[in-house]
Amino acid sequence: MVSGSEKDRRMEPSYLTAHACFRCRRSFKMKYDPEVFYRKCPRCGDWALDLGRNFKPPKSSDKAQWAKVEFLVQHGFVFQKIYREADGGFLQVRYPETLAEAKEFVEHYADQAWNVPPPPPNDEPAA
Repeated sequence: MVSGSEKDRRMEPSYLTAHACFRCRRSFKMKYDPEVFYRKCPRCGDWALDLGRNFKPPKSSDKAQWAKVEFLVQHGFVFQKIYREADGGFLQVRYPETLAEAKEFVEHYADQAWNVPPPPPNDEPAA
């Protein structure tokens, strides 16, 4: 017979998601935890936000692309799937490629934005 805690452990997702640190402009794969939005960045110690499995990080040297990513996150777009109506159904929308496109994207799809909590204070222990 399987105990309750063992069954719960088997039901937990066991995959990695991308966590982005905006201070050092790096992304790290970390185990997914639906209760934790932020983890400590293993490189600089600042907070890294879980951006899910769809996030493809830009090169750390590409400041313009990191500015776009940060803008999107600040407006509730954490690389979740976004849809538009088309021909009586829905089609998935691609994320914007530039900051200018991101500004239009945020305005157009505001109803699909998530309420992203702010990072915890830096003196709070990591999850």
